[in-house]
Amino acid sequence: MTSTPPRARRSGRPAARRAMTTAAAAVLAATVVPTAVAPASAATAGVATRSLSPVASSTGRVTVIDAASAEVLRLVNVERAKVGCPAVRWEPRLATAARLHSQDMANKRYFSHDSLDGRSPWDRIKAQGYAYGSAENIAAGQQTAAAVMTAWMKSTGHKANILACSNRALGVGVGRGGPYGIYWTQDFGSR
Repeated sequence: MTSTPPRARRSGRPAARRAMTTAAAAVLAATVVPTAVAPASAATAGVATRSLSPVASSTGRVTVIDAASAEVLRLVNVERAKVGCPAVRWEPRLATAARLHSQDMANKRYFSHDSLDGRSPWDRIKAQGYAYGSAENIAAGQQTAAAVMTAWMKSTGHKANILACSNRALGVGVGRGGPYGIYWTQDFGSR
């Protein structure tokens, strides 16, 4: 597989819509900072399982999430701790927006921050009842949580979103299908 070069943008700026072809390689993107990078090996931990993990949500209640999403959350907080940022907390509304977007990209065979119906990440996040969306990272093709986090951390735009201390909440969504087989979305919130 080949990869596309990184691309980035800040929140509030419209993302360019990109059609995805089956010949394209695994890519990722960030809004407040979209970007693309090469896929990592499928041999590392995370996605192969569909088991569920309990995570404390923004309301303090325990929410059950898939193991891959829980692992991305854990790895994000490991990276944030290295630079002195507080841990982000799981936010179910962000997770719903992220999961629906990942599955929409897989089902409709595209890769973009903007949905084919024209909705931006901020539109999708607000539709889930969360008004403080601050960033989005997307990726496709990485088979595990570790692989997608490695790719995001090697990309300036994605890394900036992950390490932004102003981000306080996170939702992760995984979608399966489409030409890349797996699609990832991280939606961040400022509250």
